Amino acid sequence: MEPRRIIWRVYHTISLLHTGRLFRHIHWRGDMDIVPIFGVIITTPSHPPPTLVFWRTPPVGSYKINTDGCVKDGFASGGWIIRDSSGQCIRAFFSFYSDCTILEAELRAILDGIILAQRLGLSVLWVESDSTLAIHCITKGGGPWHIQATIRHIRHLLALDRDTITHIYREENQVADLLASEGWDRRCYHEYSSQDLPRRHRSLVQIDRFGLPTVRGL
Repeated sequence: MEPRRIIWRVYHTISLLHTGRLFRHIHWRGDMDIVPIFGVIITTPSHPPPTLVFWRTPPVGSYKINTDGCVKDGFASGGWIIRDSSGQCIRAFFSFYSDCTILEAELRAILDGIILAQRLGLSVLWVESDSTLAIHCITKGGGPWHIQATIRHIRHLLALDRDTITHIYREENQVADLLASEGWDRRCYHEYSSQDLPRRHRSLVQIDRFGLPTVRGL
């Protein structure tokens, strides 16, 4: 327990952790002034510059469904909006799902959106979700056992040779995000037509429709 031996062992251990990439930039937060003492070189991680993203209208003759799931305090909700090739809202919905995981909420919102689009007699669908995991589970497979029935149902309803399901950035998915949050706040199921869509929702729809960009990465 000699002081020099303790200091050397601490120095050696920190060097090993850094070499093994187990000590990263974030772990030195607040102590960057002592980094050179240990012979460690820290490079500040670079962040990609902000980019402009915008919502895209579906091709003529098809319909786009934007969906989102929301989980707060252990309770989940979902929101989705259906729009035509001009960007006009056909229907918007939100629903409260009670207790489930965020992946379950995302998948249930996708499933509910597809079911209601088909109930309205709409085909040639383009489904967008900001959940990369949900999209991967549907298109590539995988995921926990308790979501497999929902995934099978989605695949059964979607004709992947005709319909499309893709990822969208959250900044482009603001209408669905707002609807999912509203479902959590109101804890019920509700449906909006294009005529009774609230002002804030309508404003976001118009922003998307006119192709106005949103900044991502700030």
